[in-house]
Amino acid sequence: MSVVYCGIDFHKRTCAVAMKDFNGKAIEKTMNIETKRLVSYLSNRKDLLIGIEASGGTNDMVEKLKASGHDVRIINPTKFRAVGIGGKKTDERDAETIADYLRTNLIPEVHHKCKSSRELKSIIIMREHLVRCRTNTVNHVRGILREYGITMKVGFENFLAEVDSCIELIKNEIISKSLKVQVEMIRKLHKDQLEMEADLMRISESSNQAQLLQTVPGIGLLGSIIMIAIVDDISRFKNAKAFASYLGLVPSEHSSGDKRRLGGITRSGSEITRRYLIHGARSVLTSPSMTMKADPNRKWAERIEHRKGRNKATVALAHRLARIAFAIIRDETKYTTKPIKKISDEIILRKAS
Repeated sequence: MSVVYCGIDFHKRTCAVAMKDFNGKAIEKTMNIETKRLVSYLSNRKDLLIGIEASGGTNDMVEKLKASGHDVRIINPTKFRAVGIGGKKTDERDAETIADYLRTNLIPEVHHKCKSSRELKSIIIMREHLVRCRTNTVNHVRGILREYGITMKVGFENFLAEVDSCIELIKNEIISKSLKVQVEMIRKLHKDQLEMEADLMRISESSNQAQLLQTVPGIGLLGSIIMIAIVDDISRFKNAKAFASYLGLVPSEHSSGDKRRLGGITRSGSEITRRYLIHGARSVLTSPSMTMKADPNRKWAERIEHRKGRNKATVALAHRLARIAFAIIRDETKYTTKPIKKISDEIILRKAS
């Protein structure tokens, strides 16, 4: 009864803060304050149960509020759609609605990951950004050269070997100068990428979980690290099925009455983890390695491929890899090639493309 329910509509520069008691009565007027003053504003208040929507910068703010002794709940914005109903959306109304939902215990919560897990994910995301920038710039240079009839061989190594001589063929000094600057940028991005991958390798070698995950065919260096970053605390998942659902590798469902309608996979959760698992599953299915061909999971996926096609077999195998990864992290054991207990995957296969 003494708990104060505090709803915060969090933004980069300002926040709306609403406080209500157990009966829904406003303790003080809803107000807007600067985000940088939020922690100090709430630091002297006791018995606060705080609700704050997940967005950019939320994790850091939640960490600071918890360090001040507050009980904080992170709200899943995709499941919290009551804010702004009726065409009267303001920051103050949002904060008051969050406080009301806290009071009635109807808040859809998001797990607050520890700092080390968030750091691992940030490193992977930064590497992705480097690769994307390098690839886009390479394609740009290739496209400009094609305009002048200069076609280069496929492959990044061939690009680095040929690009300088190709640029010399361009007579316009402005264009050739700009291309040389961009080629230097490409080399710098590639060097930064290799350095970051070396750092990731050192992180992997010092992590027992990462080493165990890499014993699974289809899970490599990047896949193991992003898996650790996303899982954070394995005990928060009820079972392997719940973990695969969290990653969006289960079919969407639109059922009513006695009709059950299943669609494509939900694609919820971490896109990068799901993508790495699907790429890993595809590599398992297409690898010429005899060891890979003898793997029971590949044989299982090949049977699905004969019935349903390559794409659905790939997604189904990615689902199974996620469940295997869950068991390995939970039990801290290596991957074994003994026959695995049959998983009822008919639901996964239907329209899972």
